[in-house]
Amino acid sequence: MFKENHDMSRVRIILLTLIVLFGMAGNSLLARAALGGHLIGPLPFTTIRLTSGAVFLIVLMAVNRTRPKLHHMLMPFMLFFYALAFAYGYEQLGAATGTLFLFFAIQATMLAWEIRGGHRLSKLQWTGSGITLVGLWVLVGGISHVPKLLGIGLMLGAGAAWAGYSILGKSSVDELATTTANFTYSGLAAIILLAIYAVIEHWHHEAIHISIEGAYYSMLIGAITSALIYVLWYILIKELTGVTSAVIQMLVPVIVVISAVPLLGEQITIRLILAGATMLSGILLVTLSKSIRKSVSDTCS
Repeated sequence: MFKENHDMSRVRIILLTLIVLFGMAGNSLLARAALGGHLIGPLPFTTIRLTSGAVFLIVLMAVNRTRPKLHHMLMPFMLFFYALAFAYGYEQLGAATGTLFLFFAIQATMLAWEIRGGHRLSKLQWTGSGITLVGLWVLVGGISHVPKLLGIGLMLGAGAAWAGYSILGKSSVDELATTTANFTYSGLAAIILLAIYAVIEHWHHEAIHISIEGAYYSMLIGAITSALIYVLWYILIKELTGVTSAVIQMLVPVIVVISAVPLLGEQITIRLILAGATMLSGILLVTLSKSIRKSVSDTCS
């Protein structure tokens, strides 16, 4: 009986991991399909994404008979900035390239925050950081057009905002209640901004671009690959060691890079492969070193 329960638990974790992995990757792929295909503009995309995520989470909380709870006032702002920069960034960058810059910014910001708090980098972490920067230099070296440089800046900003959002949420007791509150407030901010933008566009006799397919993609991303996957990720990381969760996060860009060719028709160049492999290797060294250190210290204590 014990063995059966243990096997079921392992199967549950594996299935949950696969769902989260492909959900996170789907977030980037679907966003690029909608924005790169000009099915919807970045601002309406962000608004529909955040509000549909909020509605989904509110319904989920109503079923559980709980209420949203704001954990930190900056968290909705961070989520809103991340979603907006993410949308405008993916309007200009391919899914593969954009994901690499996004994950670089997330890991770099989190590492910088730990250094600010007194954390000292190990030799392995310094090595990993150097390798990541080399990969970044290789990737940026192949992009010379100004619009794409703007896209890079936006994606780096999105990654930094997401890292800030994650850091602030670490001390949250009820992740579902906190995430619901964050989506609700950021969704309201997006609606207000979209209304102001609509008025300005009306003055210029222009209409906001929203196709039915673009709206569908936005709702799918908001409710499923954003809201639901975020909740599942919080559940999953409680079941995994720090090392395993670090490795899982690094698999997301790999899935996106591989899937971008058949699903989006993107061209994967030798430069992108070399840069991506170098960057992910460096980031993996940093995160693995950090996670292993934490696991050892928790065991000793």
